[in-house]
Amino acid sequence: MTGTVTSFGYGGVSLQQTLNLTSLSQKKDGLQAQASTGVMSDSYAGLGNSRAQALALQPAITQVSAWSGNITTAQNRLTTTQSVLSQISTIASDLNETLSTLAGSMSSSTIGTAAQQAKTALTSLGNLLNTQQGDSYIFSGLESSKAPVSGDPGNSDLASSISQAVNQLGTADASSVLSSTLALAGNTADNQPFSTSLSTDPTTASAQNLQIVTGKNETATAGIVATQGSASSGSSTGSPIRDLMRNLMVVAALGSVDPGTADYTQLIQGLQDTNTTAIDGLSDMSGALGVQQNSLTTQSAMLEQMKSALTTQLGTTKDADLAQVSVQINDTSNQLQASYSIIADMKGMTLASYL
Repeated sequence: MTGTVTSFGYGGVSLQQTLNLTSLSQKKDGLQAQASTGVMSDSYAGLGNSRAQALALQPAITQVSAWSGNITTAQNRLTTTQSVLSQISTIASDLNETLSTLAGSMSSSTIGTAAQQAKTALTSLGNLLNTQQGDSYIFSGLESSKAPVSGDPGNSDLASSISQAVNQLGTADASSVLSSTLALAGNTADNQPFSTSLSTDPTTASAQNLQIVTGKNETATAGIVATQGSASSGSSTGSPIRDLMRNLMVVAALGSVDPGTADYTQLIQGLQDTNTTAIDGLSDMSGALGVQQNSLTTQSAMLEQMKSALTTQLGTTKDADLAQVSVQINDTSNQLQASYSIIADMKGMTLASYL
């Protein structure tokens, strides 16, 4: 009889105590997990009423991070572009010095040296324009997977056509040679010597600048196109880089020109004028790049502030209150200890314990 009562009493109560122990143990494990990770739950399901807000905030943070990444990539591209453009400007400045030397010299050897230097500069110019940032050609605009310049400009069809025009000096006057070489350089036919997509007028080329997404319904220009510029004139193709290329090609073709004529002097003077314009145009390009860089820096700072605010807001919904968790762990431990004590006491109960 005693055994029956003990079994009945202990069995029923013990089952309930066991369930309580399981529940308390799970609660303690969950609280300890919060204490170690600092978050209320490793899943959205465990966030309770905060779940909907957390689900909305996380994609927003991901999107802002993506926009920031776009800006970082663009800034790296612009830094490279600015550096290359500086080297191109140096080529233009060196050509100005060469033209000043040619203007004061009638020496065939001086002209020959200048012509060779111009050919070398054309090769360097082509290589610089084909600079890549990763797999992207930085001067190709929207067609960034294609090289902007086809081969060595000094060996191009354009260089050959300009050489033939320069060789007419004497038969044709300086004004005619300058005009014809400018028209050849401004020709937008394919491979002159630019790629098909860049063989267009300077204004159209400007519209091919690479655009990056910097925010919701927001884009920004990131870079320049090799053949971009403004409307052409009687002394410029409209594209500073096309003008520089043409001037180098004319100097490279001077080897067969008689320096002792008035037409030669006028030709050099004409090249000096257009090359000064080209240098000014390259400077304007550099300034435009600087504006782009400053704008992206400002946008990047705004995105970082937005990301910080969203992250803080997400933390409010997910982060555990460690002080409160510590108290709850202590309370749960006390409850567990009490439950263990009750079960231990129940094991020694007899019928007399109920009477």
